[in-house]
Amino acid sequence: MYVFGEIDKSSTLIENNVTHYIQDLTTSSAGVTTHKIVSGSISQSHWDSLNVLFYTSGSPVYGNELKFSAPSSNLSIKPLHGEQFLTKYHGYPSSSLIVIPSQYYGEKIKEGSFKLTDLNNTNKNGFNPIIRDDGFGNLYAENASNRFGTLITNTTSISSSDNYVGNIFYDKGLAVITETGSWSGSVKYSDIADNYELRFESYHTITTHEYNVTLLPQDYNLTTNYSIRNVLTTDTEPLKLSTPFVAATFTSSDFQPYITTINLYQDGDYDTPVIQATLPRAVRKSDKINTRFKIKLDI
Repeated sequence: MYVFGEIDKSSTLIENNVTHYIQDLTTSSAGVTTHKIVSGSISQSHWDSLNVLFYTSGSPVYGNELKFSAPSSNLSIKPLHGEQFLTKYHGYPSSSLIVIPSQYYGEKIKEGSFKLTDLNNTNKNGFNPIIRDDGFGNLYAENASNRFGTLITNTTSISSSDNYVGNIFYDKGLAVITETGSWSGSVKYSDIADNYELRFESYHTITTHEYNVTLLPQDYNLTTNYSIRNVLTTDTEPLKLSTPFVAATFTSSDFQPYITTINLYQDGDYDTPVIQATLPRAVRKSDKINTRFKIKLDI
């Protein structure tokens, strides 16, 4: 009988699976903040930070690092399909910055899932402003009544270099409304994002480790569990653990131990398990065929 066995490392599998969770937030959600940014005002530092990180073709902060060297050295998005438009930051007097903590979005906000509904403003038909992303890092108004004085007939039109109203940086949890024109009538884009609801899908990579534990017929057919021992009622606890006598119930040739828990240890350290797998029900160990367990650990 072996107390410890070795896992065949060639049978260990590691795979990554992406999961998405719908997040519903508001302006009062913990950690969600909104900043009104006006160039040349007390918020100039915010404007400068966004400018350096996202809206310059060459960043003095990251310009010397290879990973930011092409096609430009800032942190804006370089999508394989589509384009992120970055022309409405410079020369625009103000913008709104929405900051979403990573506890909500994980690794990033899923492209094409962002929706902001402003609760303070409505148009003449009673509709609230809705801002969405186009999947390429641009924000557009889904239901704007006009853009630059032009009546919008296709209200679901995705963004273009003309009608986009801001940007979203998915892996930073930042949304910037840069357009300052009219959304509808007297409601301007600079009025949006004081009181709003957010909905988007988070992006999490779950790494699954799979360990295959195989028990051969000739192994692990005995147990060291003291509950099978024939203990006298006068025995003290230390004697219970050391008594060599096995209760008659467990001396039959048909007896096989049941497995309830599997512990995995680091090589050479058998004091504390690094993984403990508890089976949903006890499994009888076979002395005729292999007994195989799959242990999966999600990280």
